[in-house]
Amino acid sequence: MSEPVTRTDALPTADQVAEFAAGRIRKLQHGVIGNRSESVATLARLRRAAGKEPGSVPDVLEYTLGPELTWPGAPNSPTHAETAAHLALTLYAIHQQALTERMHRDGGQFGLGRAARRLIPGDLGERPHPVLRRFQALGTSADIGELAHHARGLVQQLRGQRIPLDYGRLARQLMRWQQPGGPEQVRLVWGREFFAHQKPEQEQEG
Repeated sequence: MSEPVTRTDALPTADQVAEFAAGRIRKLQHGVIGNRSESVATLARLRRAAGKEPGSVPDVLEYTLGPELTWPGAPNSPTHAETAAHLALTLYAIHQQALTERMHRDGGQFGLGRAARRLIPGDLGERPHPVLRRFQALGTSADIGELAHHARGLVQQLRGQRIPLDYGRLARQLMRWQQPGGPEQVRLVWGREFFAHQKPEQEQEG
């Protein structure tokens, strides 16, 4: 009997995850900013699902799951794509809570590293800033669960300062993090964003 063939072309890609998450979040954000009761209620449900296992909270499954995130013969556990989408949507729900400004914005200038750096006024200084320590803990997370924990804390700080994120970009990175070699690649991108961000006067001096 021949061995079953795995169709790698059917596996979700990081770009598909990014498109899925960004599409769901844009639609939700439009409703929340417009103060539509259904969207506000959905945001609350997604917040309650933060920190929970992807797929374990029935009343958010219609928002966090989709055919783009799985494939025929997928395991009976969350796929990397489902995990990334769940994290992106629940993090956004924390970020957007009770705010009228859009906390999801498209574009590389709204990457996680840049956003974290904006939490620190002025130069980094000689003593490690608490935000830098949290950012470093995020980057050195041992697994996706630890990463999600540190990301929630960082997003709460971003919410306090009304600093937006590109959640499609983040979903792509969360997907990549779970793949071989992914943590190193994502960590490098975040680090470049964080340490390349300078005050306007510093940029002009160069």
